Amino acid sequence: MILSHTGIIIGSVFIFCSLFQIKLLTQKLNTFNRKIQFFLDSVQDKENMLYFSEKHVDKDQEMLHRSLNRINDLLAKAKSDIQKQEYFYRSLLEEVPNGILAWDSSGKILVANSTALSLLECDQLTYYYQLEQLLQKNESRQKLTISKSSMTMKGEKITLLSIKDISDELSDKENESWNKLTHVLTHEIMNTITPIVSLSQTLLNYQNIGEKATRGLRIIQSQSERLMEFTESFRHLSYLPHPNRKTFSLSTLLCNLKELMQTDFKANNINFSLSCTPASINIEGDENQLSQVILNLLKNAMQALDGMQNGAIHIRVQQTNRITINVIDNGPGILPELQEKVFIPFFSTKAEGMGIGLSLCRQIIRLHKGHLLIEECSSGKTVFTIDLPTTLTQ
Repeated sequence: MILSHTGIIIGSVFIFCSLFQIKLLTQKLNTFNRKIQFFLDSVQDKENMLYFSEKHVDKDQEMLHRSLNRINDLLAKAKSDIQKQEYFYRSLLEEVPNGILAWDSSGKILVANSTALSLLECDQLTYYYQLEQLLQKNESRQKLTISKSSMTMKGEKITLLSIKDISDELSDKENESWNKLTHVLTHEIMNTITPIVSLSQTLLNYQNIGEKATRGLRIIQSQSERLMEFTESFRHLSYLPHPNRKTFSLSTLLCNLKELMQTDFKANNINFSLSCTPASINIEGDENQLSQVILNLLKNAMQALDGMQNGAIHIRVQQTNRITINVIDNGPGILPELQEKVFIPFFSTKAEGMGIGLSLCRQIIRLHKGHLLIEECSSGKTVFTIDLPTTLTQ
């Protein structure tokens, strides 16, 4: 067969068929390799929408596609579970009353909940140096406590920072101390003055006392009664009732106060204006107490404008996630060193003031889960700001 060239021809045919089969096998293997490589690249890119068709392919490819799709489904489920867990922890951080931040060894901020951003008065934090600048900036305006700790995660150091605003707690402690002091003082003063008033009234009923004695007793009685009235006014500080909560229209309340004070505004040449955004605002709280607070601020503003020719008072109300009420007057303003003192009981900048109005107003606002403060005065204006939640359940 070799001499007749028969074996060479058959051998050549077998060699050609073998090479053709090897080529087909190589192409098939390359196809498998490309699909596996494509799948691994998609896993590396965290892309889980990939799908390999299991129809109209040979059995080997069908088995490969089925396996890849099954692995892809497992990875997608694991990714979904991780996302749910991450969402849960982030939601949990948002419910924490303290500000929480975390950054890595490079100084990149990994976590910053909304409470932290609110306390630092910023919208976004990216690096630690920004945090340092904000802490220095807010140090003089807020009373913050800071707790710092660190942990190691996957070989990398993570620093955790907790921020808490304790100004409300300090105000509560201060109010509690003033209430106790006021309670003791009013109790002792009333116990001392009441017998004097009673005794002076009894002595005045006697017929055989001289004119000078009568006049002296009447002076004692008059001064004692005045002191009792003065002392009674301080009882409001220690016996302030809790708000009788109900939902009412704040915008309607302000319009009613405007009508109530309109005559006084005209008599004192004061231009009064009111703006609400939105036009209709509802709030949950004690309507009488909040009306008392705003009325007291308006009266204080009128007294500050006493004698001015172009006096102006403006109430500006804005509602977002909370309600802000600004009472603005263009009077002489309040000195910076007196701005916090005006809220202290018994302190007054007026010659005849008793010093309980603003202190009582602040307590009422605190009972409504809000804040009453004086903003920085500019252009000769004084701005009292009331910050309130829309509901007391917040």
